[in-house]
Amino acid sequence: MTHVTRYLTDDRGAVTIDWTVLSSAAVGLAIATTAIMTDTLDVLSMRMDDELRSRQLSDNWIQFHASHFEPILETGAITEAQAEAIHGAANELMNYDLVSNLTNGIEALEAGSITEEEIVALVALASVAYQRNLVDDGVLNHYFGFDGSDPFYMTVAAAPVNTGTN
Repeated sequence: MTHVTRYLTDDRGAVTIDWTVLSSAAVGLAIATTAIMTDTLDVLSMRMDDELRSRQLSDNWIQFHASHFEPILETGAITEAQAEAIHGAANELMNYDLVSNLTNGIEALEAGSITEEEIVALVALASVAYQRNLVDDGVLNHYFGFDGSDPFYMTVAAAPVNTGTN
């Protein structure tokens, strides 16, 4: 019996074995916790997806406003139905593409290297960006006159416009 007692109370020897056992137990608990949390997060993400799909979130609240196209419509260059179709195509774009195309269009507008068709498409992009609140209203009001002011694009349109043909 004294040999067993001495063996159990003897604290000499490799401590590494104790720490290896404790470390492996901690790693095992971490893996088990991760497995449980992964399942929980999967269930939560599926529930969120179902909820969002049930609400049918979309951009259907973006509406065509003829007033945004009024200066162009007054020139007779395009009909209201054509403007509405172009606006619908602009509304199909993702926000990044919308802002990118709008930025490129404004640069072309300022350079004076834009066609009449491109101006119509640019106004449609601006109208959608205005309703989605993607661009500062001051910028859109300056270039497109959504606040009732004279739009910048009309000064460009009054000048000789590059129609893309030589």
